This record gives sequence, C-alpha cells and structure tokens, in this order.
Amino acid sequence: MGDQPTPDDDRAPEEATGDATDVMTAAPETDTVAIRLPSAPEADGTTKVSALTTVRKQAAAETVVLPVQPEPRDVHDLGWAPWVLAVSAFGVILVALAYAGGRHEAGWAMTVYWIGQVVVFSPVVFRLLSRLAGVAESFVLVMGLAANQYMLKWMYSPDQFRFPDELQHWLATTLITESGDLFRPNNALPPAVHFPGLAEMGAGLSLLTGLPVTAAGTIVAGVAHLLFVGLLFAAVLRASNSPAMAGVACVTYATAMHYLFFNSMFLYATAALPFFMLTVWAHRRWRTGGGHLFLALTVLGIAMTTVTHHVTAFALVATLLLLAGTELVLERPRPWATLIAPGIALAAVSAWIGLVARDVIDYLESPVQRLAAALNQMFGGAASEQAGTADAVPLVQLAVQGLGLLGLLVLFLAVARDMILRKDRDSWRWAALVGGAAFFAGNGARFLGSGGPEIAGRLSTFTYVPMSIIAAIAIVHAVRIIPDKDEKGRRWLSVPPPGVVVTTGRRLTRQVYVGTTLITLLMVGARTGGWPPVSALVPGPYMPAAYERSVDAYGVDAAHWQAVNLPGHSRVGGDITAVALSSTYGRTDPVREVGPLYWATWWGSAEYDLARSLGLGYLVVDERLGESVPVDNAYFQDDPMAGRITEPLSEAQLGKFDLIPEMSRIYDNGIVRIYRLGGS
Repeated sequence: MGDQPTPDDDRAPEEATGDATDVMTAAPETDTVAIRLPSAPEADGTTKVSALTTVRKQAAAETVVLPVQPEPRDVHDLGWAPWVLAVSAFGVILVALAYAGGRHEAGWAMTVYWIGQVVVFSPVVFRLLSRLAGVAESFVLVMGLAANQYMLKWMYSPDQFRFPDELQHWLATTLITESGDLFRPNNALPPAVHFPGLAEMGAGLSLLTGLPVTAAGTIVAGVAHLLFVGLLFAAVLRASNSPAMAGVACVTYATAMHYLFFNSMFLYATAALPFFMLTVWAHRRWRTGGGHLFLALTVLGIAMTTVTHHVTAFALVATLLLLAGTELVLERPRPWATLIAPGIALAAVSAWIGLVARDVIDYLESPVQRLAAALNQMFGGAASEQAGTADAVPLVQLAVQGLGLLGLLVLFLAVARDMILRKDRDSWRWAALVGGAAFFAGNGARFLGSGGPEIAGRLSTFTYVPMSIIAAIAIVHAVRIIPDKDEKGRRWLSVPPPGVVVTTGRRLTRQVYVGTTLITLLMVGARTGGWPPVSALVPGPYMPAAYERSVDAYGVDAAHWQAVNLPGHSRVGGDITAVALSSTYGRTDPVREVGPLYWATWWGSAEYDLARSLGLGYLVVDERLGESVPVDNAYFQDDPMAGRITEPLSEAQLGKFDLIPEMSRIYDNGIVRIYRLGGS
C-alpha cells in the first residue's frame, strides 16, 4: 500500500528514484505508468522494503510501487501542516459562532455551522490525498484534525455535561472522588460499577489537580480520543508502510456516524477505544516479528479493554478472532500461535463477565429483545408494540447518507475485485475486507425499529475501522472502479497488471479532488445521521426529550434540590431528561417506566397499581412537555406512545397531578414541579 506521486510531478520513475525499474507500461497521454521492481533478498533471507514502498505478492513474484517524488529529506519535516491546520482552526471559530447563534435562535447559525464543518475537515483531507505529506506531516495533520474536531464537541456545552450517558459517568466519577473507593453502586447506570476504568481515570485527575469532575472528565475524554486516533494511524502505517494510507484511513474514520460526539464524550466506550486500538497495533507488531514485548502489550490492552467497557471488549474478541482466522486460512504453514491473543481475550472477557460483571447480561437483555422484536416485525412476524418503527428521515438527509454509503460500497467492491484477481495472500488486508463487509451488514440495522439508527451507529464504531482502511486502499492507490478490457475483451474478469498503476499529472489531480469530495460527503452524511440529531446540531432553547437540548437551568435546579432534600433511596420517575438529571445530580433511584402515568387523562386504579408495582415515591413534571412533541418521538423510556405521538401532552394530562388527593406538590420553580406520592 505504497505512496503515490505528486499532482504536478510527471517524471518517469527512473528519473525520480534513480533505482533500476521494470516499466511494464507507460501511457503519458493518460498520466499513468505501471512499475515492477523485483526485490532483492537481504543476507538473512528477508526483503527490505522502504517506508514509502509497497509489496504485493502476485503468484511467486513481488511487485513494489515506487513513489514518483523523492523521499522527504527530513523525516521530521512538518511541511504545510501548520498552515493547513491554521485554516482548519478558522473553521472551528466559524462553528463556535454558529453555536453562539443557535443559542440566540439566529437564522444564519445552521449555514455557518456547515461552512465551518467543511473548513475544519476538507483542507486536511486534500493535503493528505495529494501524497505530498511525509510521516511527520501526515501524523500532525491527523492529530491536529482530531483536536480541532474535539473542540467542536467541547464548545457545544463547555460548562457542563448534558448527554445522559455523560451524566451517569459523571456520577460514577464523583462517587469515587468522594469516597476513594471503586465499585460504588451507581443507580443511574448499574453496569458501570464493574467497569471502573473511565471513572478511575477521571477521579484520579480530579484529585491530583483539584479540577472539578466535569473539567477532569473533559480532559480525560479528549486525551483518550486523541490516543485512539494516534494508535489508528500507527497501526495502519505499520501495516501499509505508507503515511498517505495511514492519514487517509484516519480522516475516513473521522466520518463515522458517532465519531464527532458520541465517541469523544465522557463515556466508558471512549476510554476503552485507545486500549482496543493499542491491542490491534501491538498484535500486528508481534505477528510481524516484534518479539514477546508486543505480545505482553497485547495482553495488557486486552486486560484494560475488558475492565473498561463491555461492548468494546466483545468487539476486541471478534477482531482478534478475525485476524487469527484470516492468518490461519492464508498462511502456510499454519501459524497456530496466532490463536494465543484471541484465546486470552475470550478467556479474560468471559471470566470478567461471568465472575464480576454478571449484571451486564441483564443490562444487555433489553436491547437484544428489542432487536429481536424488530427483526420479527420486519420479516413478517407479529408486530411488537415495543419495537416501534424507524422515524421518517428527510429526503435530503437520506440522499446524502445514501450517496456516501454507495460511494463506500463502490470502493469496497473495487478493492475486493482487485484482491481476488491478484490472488492477494495478505491476511490483514483480507481481515479488513471481511470487516468492511460487516460494516455494510451493520448498516442494515438502521431499519430495525426506532432504535435501529443507534444500533447501526454503535456498530460502526468498530466496523468502520476496517472499512476506512479499505477506502484508503482504494483512494490512495486509485484502484480502478471500471477496469480496462484485457486481450480477450473481458472487463470485469481482466486480471490487473502484475505491477501497480501509478497515477501522475492531471489524473492524480482529479483523484485528489474526487477523493476530497467523497470523504467530505461522508462527513456531511455522518453529521446529519449521527449525533446530535439534525434538529440539535447547534445548541438552542429547550426541546422536550432531546437529550443535550433538554438540559437547562430549570431541570438542573430541580435535580440539585432533590440531592439536598430527598433520601438517596427515593424512587423518582419522569421523562427521559428528568430521570437522567434526578438519578445523577439528584442522587436518587430512577424509575423510567412511568409513561402510562403521564399519558393517562386521570389517575385511576390502573395508575395506582402501576405506581405501587414500581415502588414509585416521587414524580417530576416539566410543564414544557405540553408545548411540543418530542424530537425523538418519545417522551419517556419505553414510551407506550413511541412512534405515534402527533400532539404534545395536554394540559389535563400534566395538570391532573394537582387534583389527586394522595399527591402533594413539594417543589415548583415555575417550570418543573415535583410531586410526592402518599399524601402531604
């Protein structure tokens, strides 16, 4: 997976490198040459490959791509990276202005937001695709882009965490800082008790520096995010020996649906991802002769991932099994040692889940049941009231996402055809190809009920890594989408030449522009289909059940009042936002299945029975639930009206709590009210 020539360098390969080459084909009128260079074995029997070349095996021969431009004179040369990142930083300023405009409901905010997103992203992509950047410059560009994009996430809410999952981990971290003990019960997210990696890091930084937990968590999440990107760059660079390949893979991964926000929030998945990628990188080094030190790093990465996040641990087991499987199928003699890493991972995860974090099984049961219900509904089974249906997606948004996925599919098929016809025996490329296929399969989950887009987004966190590598192979090496006909007139079965076609001049310039456009389109699609939802891309006034857009001073004040005035074991119910705030800032025990109590027009025997069965002690009522329908089409978790809400909760439905003799209003800040069940 070698480097490529510059757009304006049309010299022949012999001129540029000074090495003896076998020019298989020369076609100046099309700006392409095909190069083949038999490699000479070293004294120890190995073949030395330059960091800017690529080895491909074709039958018994090897072909090496030589870069048309000479190697950089200084490996530490940063090139144009400072200037490109300065332009990208200007985009950060534009997005910050858009956020400020959104908070004041300015009409221009969304336009400036999209301009800023493109300015942040596209200049870095263009520079990486030009093949002008060496290792140092590519690395700085990738890390600078990751830092700028993390700034976009932080500026959305610089003063506090607003996403429910972040609030849950804020509580877990706060409990450690207050007690100094791990494994403290967390009513907001019980499974997090047995995966303390993130909370321990946040608490450690807070206690060492005196920073508030929110500030410490923001730093921990940012560092973890940058480490993940850096390790992804290192892993692809190690596998490809190409800084262009590593850089393009990283910026392509930056177009994942949950990359910008969800995967850089203060969540235990964010903390686990660097250990996931450390394991993959160390495993690669070990399997390519790096020695037992890298096997030890692999085991360390497995252990840290296992105790940090359950889903990432499951994904790591699957990844290591895939890498081992492709190696066993393709390598001769069969390298049975490759099973060591997945065996250790499977044993570690099974032991941790089976002996320590057994509540994870119950925690994951509900989403699995919803997925099964959606599958049953999709394939003609009985419809489940809980399954729901996928919300309608605006046509423009659907078109952008569809074009991006179609572009990725074309690149995937082109690389697959190239590898099959070349009889490629590289096990890591085949593992990436299989992982890319899993990415497209996972995207089918978008249509599995109302939770489908979330499932697809969370799966893409892992499946988009191999897909990004496949896309980088296709873009950097300009794999032919429509191949030329061979001497038999065959097009799709024509075997690619035994060298690699190296593009120069005008054709390379076109490839840079087309590649930049495609990756930018993927970024736009990810922003419209990922997190936050389109309606909340910029901050603004309160919206019901809209996660970040639903957290404001009224709800936070009510939660802080609960922390001071209610016992810690109090069972408090409410809408999605009220429950998130009550169980974290309020330190109470959340009751989420209270939707029927709010939708009822009166409090009858059914409501009494439900409240009693839930052990409900208090209800939080936000009068703004009656002003507009929820963006996500559900006010409550497991909302009985999910997918069928056409008008807000009525005044009668929200006001009935004042008319029930057995209830008393104990708190009211003018917007949010709290009722106690059982009389005054």
